[in-house]
Amino acid sequence: MSFLFHRNTKKALKYFWGVVAVLVIISMVLFFAPGLVAMISGNY
Repeated sequence: MSFLFHRNTKKALKYFWGVVAVLVIISMVLFFAPGLVAMISGNY
């Protein structure tokens, strides 16, 4: 587990959490896509 204390681990974790955040955002967009499309197009 020595890699946890490596110099580049913080950078890797930041990248990892960035990927996780993007995946969450994409999943939420897909989940709410029908409502968003309806709101944007004006067909409530």
